[in-house]
Amino acid sequence: MNAEWLDAVLRRSGVISSARIAAVVADKLGEGVGIMADVSRLSITYDKADSGAPASLIGKFPTTDPVNLGVARALYFYPREVAFYTKLAQYSPIRTPRLFHAELDMPDQSFLLLLEDLGGATMGDQVAGLAPAQAEAAIAALGRLHGTWWGKVDSGDMDSLFDFAGPQYGAALQSGYQAFLAPALGNFADCYSDYTKRTAEALAPVAARAIKQMASGARTFVHGDFRADNLLFGPALGEDGIAAVDWQISGRGGPLYDVAYLICNSVPTDYRREAEQALLRRYHDTLLRTGVTGFSFDDCWQAYRFAVLCGLFVAIFTTGGMDTGNRRGLEMVRAAVRRIDAAVSELQAGDLLPG
Repeated sequence: MNAEWLDAVLRRSGVISSARIAAVVADKLGEGVGIMADVSRLSITYDKADSGAPASLIGKFPTTDPVNLGVARALYFYPREVAFYTKLAQYSPIRTPRLFHAELDMPDQSFLLLLEDLGGATMGDQVAGLAPAQAEAAIAALGRLHGTWWGKVDSGDMDSLFDFAGPQYGAALQSGYQAFLAPALGNFADCYSDYTKRTAEALAPVAARAIKQMASGARTFVHGDFRADNLLFGPALGEDGIAAVDWQISGRGGPLYDVAYLICNSVPTDYRREAEQALLRRYHDTLLRTGVTGFSFDDCWQAYRFAVLCGLFVAIFTTGGMDTGNRRGLEMVRAAVRRIDAAVSELQAGDLLPG
């Protein structure tokens, strides 16, 4: 990527007209960013002013870490994100970065995304956890996202999008989970209670069944990685003041996965214990306002508990051998896994293991 190439791309898309790009400088984004992909801020210099020409863009590329790259390819992370930005982003009820350019080479899943830089917003903090107002905004945003596509993802153009219930995905997930399980429980033993360790071990032979069950029943479009570090907050982001990035784990599946992932991954445990039911009520009420019917709060609660069990997938993958990137990335993983551990144990999620 250089100034000449970027100039041609932005000119073809109508982003720039009279000005030319004189220089572009790439700076990798901060600590804890880009575990499964490399993310850079591209600062652009023009030869003259041009209305609407962006001063910077976000560039996203495959990770260079071989272990993380293997996981991303096995679980189709990169095609999923390209599909979201090229097919669905313009219809999303949650603010997302504008897409300027996308490329995907399926044989090796090489990809490139050039996205709007939302750097003026405040990023959520995975280590500290979301503040109550942020958590409430995020859970309502999920309700709008899920309600928009509730029951609509298995027909028309959407049936070509990634499906969490697909047998190939289940097989790949189970294989990876089993490979990472022992290293995760060994290297991060302090993050897992005895109950969660037993549950994680019992989940290993039925992981494919669990993810298929999670993705069956009520179905919609899910973000898949809806956590603090992928959320931005600020008044410039619209009426609800929130935007979501990093859609590489998105696809068609069970909505409560996103909900449990947010509450048990990005909300401090003490606050989760206090506000868990209220956050679920806020989510469910938002669904109803979008027109969802036939899904009671009891249905929501039971699906949530099972989704908490499925939260062990991300816990085991991230602690079982994937490169967390740096010290901040390690702190982020430890904080998230300890929260997941507490939720799995306190909600007795092991009782819901597929038979």
